[in-house]
Amino acid sequence: MENMSSINSREIGTLGIFHIKRLWAMHVKGLRCDHENEGVISQFVVDGLELDTREVISFLNETKPTFSDFEAWILNKHERNIPSVIKEKVNRAVSSFLEVGPRVYPQSLEIEDPVFSKEDMEFWEKNGYIVLRNAIPLEDCRKAVNIMWDFLEMNPDEPDNWHERSEFFWIRNYQHAIFRKNRESLKIHKAFAQIWGTEALFPAVHSLSFNPPAKDGISQYGPSYLHWDASIAMPMPLDVIGLLYLNDVDENQGAFQCVPGFHHKMESWLASLPEDVDPRMEIRKSSEAVNISGKAGDLIISRQELPHGSSLNRGNSPRFVQYILKHPPDRGINPVWK
Repeated sequence: MENMSSINSREIGTLGIFHIKRLWAMHVKGLRCDHENEGVISQFVVDGLELDTREVISFLNETKPTFSDFEAWILNKHERNIPSVIKEKVNRAVSSFLEVGPRVYPQSLEIEDPVFSKEDMEFWEKNGYIVLRNAIPLEDCRKAVNIMWDFLEMNPDEPDNWHERSEFFWIRNYQHAIFRKNRESLKIHKAFAQIWGTEALFPAVHSLSFNPPAKDGISQYGPSYLHWDASIAMPMPLDVIGLLYLNDVDENQGAFQCVPGFHHKMESWLASLPEDVDPRMEIRKSSEAVNISGKAGDLIISRQELPHGSSLNRGNSPRFVQYILKHPPDRGINPVWK
């Protein structure tokens, strides 16, 4: 019987990819993490392989596959051909992280052919969010929306059937070629590169979202309360979220909402709360959130410190969104969950 405790991140299987055997062993065999940053490695390996984290974890935890079956599953996700450039990029990132550890971002690197102006970046620093206009072509937006309609088996001309499915706010059709093309957009890459101060980024595979108008003034699918997706233990390292509007979205159409500038006062706000008050519940009472409208093809990037959510769709049309995130594989994560 193999000694699971001896599996290290550089141990490979038939695919020749670092860390995936250790990732498998942690979820299937109960192998314990060696250090607080092990989750960082697992995350960027999954991202580097262009897989969805939730899908990977669900497969491992629910199926309990053999390691060979896990490698076969990964291979099938790539239509049985994982480009060597992907393997090399993942393995280099793992080796570098094991040798150097996490880095502090943003870096000060000047990005060639930037997409944001000096004034744009000043807005980012002040407000903690930024909008990249026309991040992808309008035609690609239309293709993406049509694919989502087909996937949902809904008709855009029959609004009465938009609420028939029991679950559709999150859509898991992210491996389609059009959504991969959007993730690989050079303009989007440059936007994230300016935020992080580096071009060395991994794209994360995230969900799509269909937010229909509230029916009879009520929506069981939204809005989401103002929230954070990360630990709010101070200090919070730089991290971001990104969402791409695939159709025109008015302020009242389920638009993304956030509290601008909250990253400047978050620490003092937390310190001001009584000990018996849960910050995650308290932030829901905020009246400072703004709804950010946009056109099809606009990309919103927001700092993780900003409380955010999707607003109630009071319009007449759904909101279509593709969540897009790019980050450096060696970024740090908060070691404390709060």
